[in-house]
Amino acid sequence: PGSMMDKSFQLQLQMKQNTEEMSAFLKDMTDWTKEVKQKDKELITSGDSKPSEVLPPIRCQPKPRKKKKKTGAAVLATDQDTKSGSSKIKGNDYRAWDKFDVDAAIKEIDGGKQEEESDEGTGQDGEESDASTDNEMLDKQEEERKQMQAVYLKEKGNDFFKQGKWEDAVECYTKGLQCDALNAVLFANRAMALIKLQKYAAAIADCDCSIELDDGYTKAYLRRATAHLKLEHKVEALADFRKVLEFEPENKLALGTVRKLEVELAPPVQYKPRKEGDITHMKRTLPPSDKPMVRIQIHDIRNDEYDIRPASRTTQAKSVAETPTNVKFETLPTRVPANYLQFQTDFRKLKSNPEALFKYIKQIDPDIYPKLFQDSLEADQLFIILDILNKFYVPAKLPVYNELHYLTKVKRFDMAVMFKTEAQQLTISQLVHYAAENASCKVGILKLVKAYDIMDLSKYELPDMSDEVETAS
Repeated sequence: PGSMMDKSFQLQLQMKQNTEEMSAFLKDMTDWTKEVKQKDKELITSGDSKPSEVLPPIRCQPKPRKKKKKTGAAVLATDQDTKSGSSKIKGNDYRAWDKFDVDAAIKEIDGGKQEEESDEGTGQDGEESDASTDNEMLDKQEEERKQMQAVYLKEKGNDFFKQGKWEDAVECYTKGLQCDALNAVLFANRAMALIKLQKYAAAIADCDCSIELDDGYTKAYLRRATAHLKLEHKVEALADFRKVLEFEPENKLALGTVRKLEVELAPPVQYKPRKEGDITHMKRTLPPSDKPMVRIQIHDIRNDEYDIRPASRTTQAKSVAETPTNVKFETLPTRVPANYLQFQTDFRKLKSNPEALFKYIKQIDPDIYPKLFQDSLEADQLFIILDILNKFYVPAKLPVYNELHYLTKVKRFDMAVMFKTEAQQLTISQLVHYAAENASCKVGILKLVKAYDIMDLSKYELPDMSDEVETAS
């Protein structure tokens, strides 16, 4: 009910913002129209203003074609026609042919051809420069279109990832990289989907590409460390988690994992036997005293002077009864935590006492898990809680669906659950199987299976739920 109210409130708020933006846009349009009309009136009324003679070219106007110059032969013929009018040298006019200079006519024809070739070359160079400019514009537009397509495919892949459709998400990210091969986010997102598909080597390769494109992208280091950890490459995982802490020193997941890996990778302490007479490395068991030392004399005694028999049970019981009652024992917390700090303090005290931790967790309403943990849930806390559910809730036949469901609503749950071992995977499978036997909503069980990344669905003998899935969708 709370989430539905939040969604309705957000929808109303979005509608209100859209209305305000539309009214502001219409107001700006009205003001602009009034301003243009006012300027038109001023131009009409003022008679002194004259339009400028040189106007800018009209956009999208076709370029005027250059007129081709006439060839040398045509120029020669035109000149001859101009000089001699429309009359031509007749074939039987031998005197005119004797006066005709053939060499001069040939030179004129050759010169006209050279001018024509130079004009054509200049025109071709201009056309080539114009074509290259147009090609650059087209290439730029095509690149922008591909980048927009890559962003769309990334968002589509993110939607598939949220729905648990890892293969579809990988396909969308791959198509996006075909449009924009220099997008580091697409490589990192595809690596996350590949981790879900347990293709850890391919995920590491994608993270390498993402880091090569953007060496400051924290998520790429984090996902590569996760893939290395799945492949038991602890040294490489530790290096990547330390790199994450360089960019985000407060990253809780990286801090916890670095501490754990440093302990696991620390070399074992080798015991060196002390040589006889060597007292340089001996440690004092008690602090030094300020009082002067006193010599104690030792006397030999006979057995019959003192009763050295063991005390009877009555005497032991009496000594226990005489134990002072003012000794204070540490009380275990029983309060319901109001925030994560209180929970963390109580959790550390109760972690060594599973039965007390079971009573403590039982009194917490699962509905408040997202608010209680927020974004501070650690992997070891998650798996200890799941272990308590399996060891205490299941034997007592207590329902566990709400606990499992609301744990998935906690932020960073997806990241914490990825660090599960095979034994923890078995515990989660048993819990989900127990919840499936006692739950009425099978769609919720399928969501748990996807959220906890349980791959072997064949163990759960779930009935046909196609109708319920279609209704739920």
